[in-house]
Amino acid sequence: MDPARRILRRVNMDEDNIGELNLTFTTLMGDDVEPRRAFILENAKYAENLDI
Repeated sequence: MDPARRILRRVNMDEDNIGELNLTFTTLMGDDVEPRRAFILENAKYAENLDI
Protein backbone atom coordinates (compact mmCIF):
# COMPACT_ATOMS: atom_id res chain seq x y z
CA MET A 1 0.00 0.00 0.00
CA ASP A 2 1.39 3.32 -1.10
CA PRO A 3 1.69 5.52 2.04
CA ALA A 4 0.90 8.61 -0.03
CA ARG A 5 -2.44 7.17 -1.14
CA ARG A 6 -3.67 5.01 1.74
CA ILE A 7 -6.41 6.21 4.07
CA LEU A 8 -6.72 5.46 7.77
CA ARG A 9 -10.31 5.30 8.97
CA ARG A 10 -11.57 5.05 12.52
CA VAL A 11 -14.02 2.25 13.19
CA ASN A 12 -16.46 2.73 16.05
CA MET A 13 -18.00 -0.35 17.61
CA ASP A 14 -21.23 -0.59 19.53
CA GLU A 15 -20.47 -2.32 22.83
CA ASP A 16 -23.96 -3.88 22.79
CA ASN A 17 -22.75 -6.20 20.01
CA ILE A 18 -19.44 -7.19 21.60
CA GLY A 19 -20.15 -10.93 21.14
CA GLU A 20 -20.80 -10.54 17.43
CA LEU A 21 -17.74 -8.31 17.04
CA ASN A 22 -15.55 -10.86 18.84
CA LEU A 23 -16.82 -13.66 16.58
CA THR A 24 -16.16 -11.61 13.44
CA PHE A 25 -12.67 -10.64 14.61
CA THR A 26 -11.84 -14.24 15.49
CA THR A 27 -13.17 -15.45 12.15
CA LEU A 28 -11.10 -12.97 10.15
CA MET A 29 -7.90 -12.99 12.22
CA GLY A 30 -7.87 -16.54 13.61
CA ASP A 31 -5.79 -19.52 12.53
CA ASP A 32 -8.71 -21.46 11.04
CA VAL A 33 -8.77 -20.70 7.30
CA GLU A 34 -12.13 -22.18 6.28
CA PRO A 35 -14.39 -19.82 8.29
CA ARG A 36 -12.39 -16.84 6.98
CA ARG A 37 -12.74 -18.07 3.40
CA ALA A 38 -16.48 -18.61 3.83
CA PHE A 39 -16.89 -15.12 5.31
CA ILE A 40 -15.01 -13.52 2.42
CA LEU A 41 -16.97 -15.44 -0.21
CA GLU A 42 -20.29 -14.58 1.44
CA ASN A 43 -19.50 -10.87 1.85
CA ALA A 44 -17.39 -10.13 -1.26
CA LYS A 45 -20.46 -8.87 -3.13
CA TYR A 46 -20.67 -5.93 -0.69
CA ALA A 47 -17.07 -4.76 -1.23
CA GLU A 48 -16.57 -1.37 -2.86
CA ASN A 49 -13.51 0.65 -3.85
CA LEU A 50 -10.96 -2.15 -3.51
CA ASP A 51 -7.32 -1.23 -4.03
CA ILE A 52 -6.00 -4.39 -5.65
